[in-house]
Amino acid sequence: MNCYRLFGQKSRKKENLMTGGEIVVECLKKQGVSVVFGMPGTHLNQIYAGLYKNQDSISHILARHEGGASLMAEGYSRVTGEVGVCLVIPGPGASNAYTGIVEAYTACSPVLLITGQHEPRYTNKDYGKMFHGLNHIAAFNPVTKLAKHVENVKDIPEAIDEVFGALRSGRPKPVLLEITANALSAEAEVEIPERNDGVKMKATEQQLQQAINLIVKSERPFIIAGKGVYHARDNGELLKFAKLIKAPVVTTGMGKGVISEYEDLSLGGIGSSTSRNAMGESDLVLAIGTRFTQMDTGGWSMKFSQPLIHIEADPEEINKEYTADVGIAGDAKLVLQQLIDALESPLPLPFRKEGILRSGWGDTLEKFKSEVESAESPRMIRELREILSPDATLVSDVHIAGYPARTHFKVHDPSNYLYSGILVAMGYGLPAAIGVKVAHPDRQVVAFCGDGGFMLSSPEFATLMKYNLKIVVIVVNDNALGSVKGGQVRTLGGTIGVDLYNPDFVKYAESFDAYGFRVNDPDDFKPTVEKALTLDAPALVEVVRK
Repeated sequence: MNCYRLFGQKSRKKENLMTGGEIVVECLKKQGVSVVFGMPGTHLNQIYAGLYKNQDSISHILARHEGGASLMAEGYSRVTGEVGVCLVIPGPGASNAYTGIVEAYTACSPVLLITGQHEPRYTNKDYGKMFHGLNHIAAFNPVTKLAKHVENVKDIPEAIDEVFGALRSGRPKPVLLEITANALSAEAEVEIPERNDGVKMKATEQQLQQAINLIVKSERPFIIAGKGVYHARDNGELLKFAKLIKAPVVTTGMGKGVISEYEDLSLGGIGSSTSRNAMGESDLVLAIGTRFTQMDTGGWSMKFSQPLIHIEADPEEINKEYTADVGIAGDAKLVLQQLIDALESPLPLPFRKEGILRSGWGDTLEKFKSEVESAESPRMIRELREILSPDATLVSDVHIAGYPARTHFKVHDPSNYLYSGILVAMGYGLPAAIGVKVAHPDRQVVAFCGDGGFMLSSPEFATLMKYNLKIVVIVVNDNALGSVKGGQVRTLGGTIGVDLYNPDFVKYAESFDAYGFRVNDPDDFKPTVEKALTLDAPALVEVVRK
C-alpha cells in the first residue's frame, strides 16, 4: 500500500503494451514532469527511446557531467517547487551525481534520481566485478528520503507513484529510483497512476487551541520562518499571520525570502545580532517550517527562555533539537491558515483572551528595523541588487565575495536567491543557475562565482551555450581559493595548496562564441554587468581581484 497517496485519489488509466522505459516516461508525464536533466548511456536506452517519442511533452537537458545534471535538477526544483528529475547511468553516472543529491538532501529539495541496475540474475555477484557496478541503495540510503529498487516491469508504475508521493509529502528530500535492465526492456500492458500530490497534514484541534492560547497571551511574539514555508506553497499566509499577531519575522538561511525582505515586519536573516537581540526581547517564539540547523542556531547554542511553538512538516523534527511547548507536525501553509481562521473567527472561543491581540513591541520594532536597513552592504552586492530586476535570480557559488549576499542581497521571494546554504558546495553556482533558467527562461539569471567554484563546474558552460540560455556568469578571480587562503595566512603565516592557475576567462567564454568581459576597475563593474544582461547570448564577466 502506498502511504504517500491520499485515500480517494484517482490512480489508474489503461495503456497499451509498452517497454519499461516507455512506461517510465508515461508515468513522468502523468506526474507533471516537463523536463529532465541527464546524460544517456546503454543502461538507459529504453528510457531515452521513450523520451524520443515524447519530445513535445518532456524536454531533455544534456549536461556535461552528471554532477552538473543533479545540481541543475536541484536548482530547477528550488525555484519551481516541483520535482527536479535527473537521469544517469548506474555506477559512475550515479556516483558523479552524488554531490547534487546530497545538496538536495541538505537543502530539502524534491529531486528524483533515476538510474539503471544490472539484471536480477547478478544479484549475488560482487558489484566491484561488474560493468558499472555500484550498490546504489546502500550508497544513497543515507542521503535520500527513499531509495527504491524495481526489477519487474509491471512494478514500475506503482514504484513511480510511490516515489512522487514521497517527494510531495512532508518535508521534501531527494529520492533514488533504480530500475534493472530487464525491467526497462521488457514489455507490459499497465495502468498509469494519475498525479500523486502526496499527503499534507494539519494541526489537530487540541494543538490549535494550545497554540492560540499562547499567541493571545503574548505581547511580543516573534517568528522564525524557514524553507518549509516555501515548500508548502505559501500564498501570503505567513505575512497575513505576522501582521495579524503583529510579529517581526526573521528567516533561516534556506528560508531567505519566504517573507519579502522589503516588508516592515522583516528583520532579515536569523544570523544577525539584530535578529538575535529582537528574539531576546520577545515573549513567544513561533518557529515555522524550520529544522533548527547548525548554521541557523550557532551550533545549537541558541536558547529559548520564552515559550516555543514549532510548526514543521517532518514529525521527526519536532522536539529533536529544541523542546517545544506546542509542537505541530503539519504543512506550514495549512497550519498558518488554521491559525488565521481561528484568530479571525467571530465566534467566542474559551481559549482566546477577549479575542484581542495586543502589541508590546512599540518603537522597539522600528529600532530593530532601522538597524537592519542601515547595515552597510559591500559595493558589489549593492550594485547587483541595483542592476537586477525584482524577480531576477542570483545564484551564488561558494566564494568569499559571495558570502555577504546571504545577508545584503535583499529579495522579495525565495526564488530570487539560491545558495548551497547547508552543504556549502563549491561548484554549485553555474549548474544551479542553468536549472533556474530552464525553469524561468524569461527571468534574469546571474551565476555569481569565484574562480575556484567556476572551474569545478566550467564544463557546464557548454550546456548553457548548447541551449542558448542567456545567463550572465560572473567570475571573481583572485587566482586562489580565497576564503581558505585568508584563513591560512591568519593561522599559519603562509599558504599551501590554495593558489590557482587559471585560464584566460574572457577567451574561455569567447571560445564558446559567448561574450566575455574583464573588469579591472570596480567602477566598471556595474556598467559591464548591465551591458551583459542586454545581450542576445550568454556572457561571462571576469572581475579581477588583486
